[in-house]
Amino acid sequence: MPVRARNAPDPIPPAKTRVLRARSLPSRRPFDTAVIFSMIHYLGLVTTVTSLTYYLMQPSELASHFVGGGLVFSAVSWLLAFFKRRAAHCPLCKGTPLVNSGAHTHVKAVRLFPLNHGITAVLSIMATQKFRCMYCGSDYDLLKPPSHLLTGGKAAEEGAARD
Repeated sequence: MPVRARNAPDPIPPAKTRVLRARSLPSRRPFDTAVIFSMIHYLGLVTTVTSLTYYLMQPSELASHFVGGGLVFSAVSWLLAFFKRRAAHCPLCKGTPLVNSGAHTHVKAVRLFPLNHGITAVLSIMATQKFRCMYCGSDYDLLKPPSHLLTGGKAAEEGAARD
């Protein structure tokens, strides 16, 4: 083991162990509405699969109506959730991190295996209120209050007056 001098500085940790701080969002409202509509869609899918299973086990007219209604509800909720997810933009790269656009993803982009990057970001927001943009690789924390530099108008003026 090498011996260090008393006044020698501590060795610099490797870059891999350095923890990067998540950024804040200027407005989390588009992400919240996109996640809520996505959750409604996922609940509609679960309901449709459950009613389909019940219909296959005990066919009846009522069960077939539930299956048809579940399919229509899932289609409509998917359409609404898609447009809400598409309305949420990354403040850094202006991409749509909750919807895959077909553009090249960042090296640090994360996804769960059977799902794509956008659905993984939605599930990450549901579970931890954090996500990583698939296009620029930046981490965002929805619970972190926005910086006064990111917001414009009166919020920035009030923040500057307090400082």
